[in-house]
Amino acid sequence: MSSSLLHDQVIVITGSTRGFGYALAREALQAGAIVVVSGRSRESVQRALDGLQAVPSRVTGVPCDVSDEDQVHALADAVVAAHGRIDVWVNNAGFSAGAGRILDMSPQDALTMFRVNDLGTLHGTQAALKHMLPRGRGTLVNLYGAGSFLRPSSPTGLYAATKAWVASFTRTLAGEMEDTGIRIIGFSPGMMLTDMLTRPTVVGGEGQAMMKRYSFVLRLLAQSPEVAARKLVRILTSNQKDFREYRLFKPWTPLLGLIRMVWENLSGGGQEPELELQIREVYRWNERR
Repeated sequence: MSSSLLHDQVIVITGSTRGFGYALAREALQAGAIVVVSGRSRESVQRALDGLQAVPSRVTGVPCDVSDEDQVHALADAVVAAHGRIDVWVNNAGFSAGAGRILDMSPQDALTMFRVNDLGTLHGTQAALKHMLPRGRGTLVNLYGAGSFLRPSSPTGLYAATKAWVASFTRTLAGEMEDTGIRIIGFSPGMMLTDMLTRPTVVGGEGQAMMKRYSFVLRLLAQSPEVAARKLVRILTSNQKDFREYRLFKPWTPLLGLIRMVWENLSGGGQEPELELQIREVYRWNERR
């Protein structure tokens, strides 16, 4: 189905000044959508707008920290004031505080991730549906990740736990939104070559040991964020279901990755991604009094 179905659709993407959100903004613009990007700082938003280089009326930006409920509602209100409606809202903003054993992570890490990954999703959902429900139409997209399918996810266990929350939240929401005209999509983009994966914070010696083969895993399984962005745009242009979950990682993904790596090695064109590890000491939970 033609991507022209997104023509003039108003799409809000949180956390879209870089990585997957930025790639999605570019793909949506190319499909003819009216795009609103957002990020935590005005400077990051302006850099994104400069990079997108679209007609100003087709892309705008609003600074927004999704962990702040007031800022998220202000974002939604500003979009409606400018464009009259919100057709698609993508709860994309999120981050991982570090890689390592769950016990070595600080409670503050867990709290910070929960506020962004989970409360941010709740804030975005409520802000978007405040405007969508009275119209009886609109699409909400929540980003899944490692943990959304309830498998062990070391060395990013705390991050995975926040994504398990997002999956449970999304499935429950979908049931509650039946017959309202609102469409819900849970989208899992798989491993992507973004800063979150190529510049990870690693906690303690155990964390470093877990990351020993990390570069190989990225080369085997990770794709550019543009691949996932194009897939989500295709879903948005064709979806007719009230609730849909899509997982870009397939059972055959590792085999295809291995075949690609073998071909790259034979042709001399393959190399593992460059990593920049940020090393941090463990949280001394067992020394607390």
